[in-house]
Amino acid sequence: MKEKNPIQDYYNQLANEYDEDRFNNTYGQYIHTQEQQILKHKLSGIAKDSILDMGCGTGRFLEFAHHGVDFSEGMLQEAKSKFPNHHLKVGDVRQLPFEEHTFEAIYSLHVFMHLDMATVKSAIQEAHRVLKPNGIFIFDFPSKARRQLINYQKEGWHGNTALDVNMVQSMSEGLFEVKGYDGVLCFPIHRIPIGLRSYFIRLDNWLGKSFLKKWASYHFIYLKKS
Repeated sequence: MKEKNPIQDYYNQLANEYDEDRFNNTYGQYIHTQEQQILKHKLSGIAKDSILDMGCGTGRFLEFAHHGVDFSEGMLQEAKSKFPNHHLKVGDVRQLPFEEHTFEAIYSLHVFMHLDMATVKSAIQEAHRVLKPNGIFIFDFPSKARRQLINYQKEGWHGNTALDVNMVQSMSEGLFEVKGYDGVLCFPIHRIPIGLRSYFIRLDNWLGKSFLKKWASYHFIYLKKS
């Protein structure tokens, strides 16, 4: 997409400071650890050359894939500096620069939360196009139930698109089968003393797989191409 938008401009400007600002702290490391553990488990056994990081940003999770795409040139430059031998391209989630049936798995983290519903639907359709038969699609989003529980008030575009499993199933229009979901960040970790945060991860992971996962801050959903 040639014409820039506020989200693209925001991440281009933030690119050099993104990792330090967002993840070089106990809060960011807490979330990163949970997300990393999920991807490691769900992508086990799939060749990295057949996996796409859709919205790879600065490359925080490119250890799991050899292919990445992002619409922020600034973020992508950071990713290329870390993974010079990976295949990284500038692209839009609505029009991925790949042929049909290219990948066995796609994951997309911290992306859908910034998209409007029409773009979410287009991204799901585009993932279906480039996935091989029975391919898997993993992505995360803020939990609609959690947002309603705390009476969250939206401001602007930043991270304000919340979903639930039924909404995702509906938007997939039969292209994917929902195979399950897990919760991330069940505890309000920002309210827990910094020195204690690392001790909560194991329990948080357990809660994220329990019947209480509906109330987690974020959900990881697992789709299989129909």
